Amino acid sequence: MCVLIVAVGACARFQPTAPAFKASDYTLAGQEQSFTLKDKSVHYNPDLLRAGVSRNEIKTAFGEPNSSRTTDSGLIEDVYAFNPDGTKFVNPTLRARNLALGFFTMGTSVAVRQARLHLTEQKLTLFHVNYGANDTISAVTQEKLPGAPAALPPPPSGSSDPG
Repeated sequence: MCVLIVAVGACARFQPTAPAFKASDYTLAGQEQSFTLKDKSVHYNPDLLRAGVSRNEIKTAFGEPNSSRTTDSGLIEDVYAFNPDGTKFVNPTLRARNLALGFFTMGTSVAVRQARLHLTEQKLTLFHVNYGANDTISAVTQEKLPGAPAALPPPPSGSSDPG
């Protein structure tokens, strides 16, 4: 009993420096994005992915990149992934429900989710956006994965260029 009290007390003092989950994960839109791996509010717009557009404009239009890195020359490269329907791909995250389902289904749900994720990822179109020293796009490289469509659809009518 004493060991249990000490163990619980030690856990209670642990304070992570960053939240494990964002508040947006629990919104209806966040839950939908988790299931569909799509952010339907963000759409591919070829007019923005061109040289001279600022990184702030890109982040305003497309949100946070799916991945980002600093090149050997010290410049930033962001990668944005889009689904065949032009919606932004949402990176999968580990959620409590996934762990619980994996436990109760003896791993079957994990295998199904991984297979679904693999099929979805094979249809993505990736855009490698390279920024110059002035934080504007210097080059954009498009990478089509094996199942990606020949061309992404234009943004839905009524959407506007934020720039």
